[in-house]
Amino acid sequence: MSVKDHVEVKQSEIDGAGRGLFARQDFSPGALVASVDRPLVAELEINHMLDTCGWCFQRAAVDPLEREQAASMGLPSAFIEVKSCTGCRRVGYCSKTCQSKGWKREHKHECKVLVDRPDLPVHVRAVVKLLGRLKAASAGSEKQQLLEILQFRPAVREEDLDCIRKQNKQKFDEHNTLAQAAWNYAGKPVFDGANSQTVSTGLLFNLIHNTVELSSALDNVRVGSGFDPLICSANHSCEPNAVLIFNQPSVALRALRPIKKGEEILLAYTDVTCPFAIRQANLTEEFSFTCQCPKCKRGLDIPEIPEEAFAKRPEDLPAAYHTFADRLIQESQTALPKFLLGRDGANVHVKRLVALEMAAFAVSQTDEPMDHEVRDALQRCINSGMWSWTRQPVPQLCHHLFRIYLTGGEIYKAFRLGCKIFFEIDPALHPQTFYPDRLVFAWVLSTLTNVLAGPVYEELYKELAQSGLELRVIYFGFLFYVYDNIPKMHGWESPLGKVVDNTYKQIMAGVGLSRTEIEGKVERFWPNLEIYARSVDVIKLCESSDDDHLS
Repeated sequence: MSVKDHVEVKQSEIDGAGRGLFARQDFSPGALVASVDRPLVAELEINHMLDTCGWCFQRAAVDPLEREQAASMGLPSAFIEVKSCTGCRRVGYCSKTCQSKGWKREHKHECKVLVDRPDLPVHVRAVVKLLGRLKAASAGSEKQQLLEILQFRPAVREEDLDCIRKQNKQKFDEHNTLAQAAWNYAGKPVFDGANSQTVSTGLLFNLIHNTVELSSALDNVRVGSGFDPLICSANHSCEPNAVLIFNQPSVALRALRPIKKGEEILLAYTDVTCPFAIRQANLTEEFSFTCQCPKCKRGLDIPEIPEEAFAKRPEDLPAAYHTFADRLIQESQTALPKFLLGRDGANVHVKRLVALEMAAFAVSQTDEPMDHEVRDALQRCINSGMWSWTRQPVPQLCHHLFRIYLTGGEIYKAFRLGCKIFFEIDPALHPQTFYPDRLVFAWVLSTLTNVLAGPVYEELYKELAQSGLELRVIYFGFLFYVYDNIPKMHGWESPLGKVVDNTYKQIMAGVGLSRTEIEGKVERFWPNLEIYARSVDVIKLCESSDDDHLS
């Protein structure tokens, strides 16, 4: 039985939902639930069309410094070269094989369209290619699979389109304009038995509301978005039982907890560690629906649940923050109500706290916020005493700050903050040790630790060793953590799996000790590292420099 036979598509059990994906067998945590070799639709983001292969989605490091760093870590991006299509010069491929596959399946339908035009939006490019494929396809499985996209919501039901129109007419009209543009760019094709303009509109609306994010696990970069009828039949829940893994170019669903035969497969379309109001706002904005999962039905009825609980009561907000919060309230009369969902909007203390929350999320949910914005938002949350380290958006802000330190070359600051995230923050948000974000983060931490254990940081290495932190041993702790959990998520055939496997084998071949012997050493130093991690003062870290070492 193939992996696709492990699941089936039928009517969802969720009120108001359409299709759903269901298990045809039991799955244990980490088990492969479903997979496809490549999504039916896979589109690169505009800023990655020339540094990422248009077929396999492997990214090349084009900046010389990034390429040098990637080579030192054995990352594929250091050795991949993406060459532009000679026809349009707008899409690149890493090999003749990928170029041939891309051309035969889809690029031939867009190549001339891209020439001498401004960059087209992602979903417009996708619809142009789909219209071309539909026109070229004879009646059969390929055409049937392409038309299956139209069986998704919102396009399959007129009332769903009306709902989007009522929620945001401007966005609805913009989508129609994009669909018309895609139809024009595709040459106004004619189909047997179908109005191609209606098809174009249905394709665009369904892609916008059903595509999944495609990110490179090796460097945590979003490179595009994709759609596949099988994978995208899985509905959303804020209590998901599965997670999506992109292995460039394959896509897999992995179980997060035990799944019983007949149970519906559910994914998280948004960050479910966020509070109720933020989740609902994000889902309405991006997917045009209101979540009715058990977690959301509880709403704020259980205020002590981690996503909702503040460290103190709203009325305990220090007076020093009242003026700033009141100004935010005045400036955000339109936006504030969605953040007050389920809360007492008449209570000035609640409104002040929610205003601060809204301002912090405005920073944390930005793709690339400014350094000072991240520091200011994080300091405001922690210094107010209202947020714990595991209550959003503090974790999101910490991850932003970590990337800022990493890209800025502040290796030791990144290591200190990274340890706090690894031991104190991420396990509270995602209890599964094999959760993909935790695996990727542990891999980055292993690399940082290896750098700090090198000759450039010899003085720091000695200082940490005197404090009970033997970095060369700690490196193996992170490496073993990733190596042992890779089979439950990305697998050994993924780009990340191959890098981890090669690194593990090379390192183990050169140490002269058995894994059992090394594990004994790790067990001795690991508790020291956790104590160290939990003692890191992130606020002081924001104000220090890498030269401060152990201060």
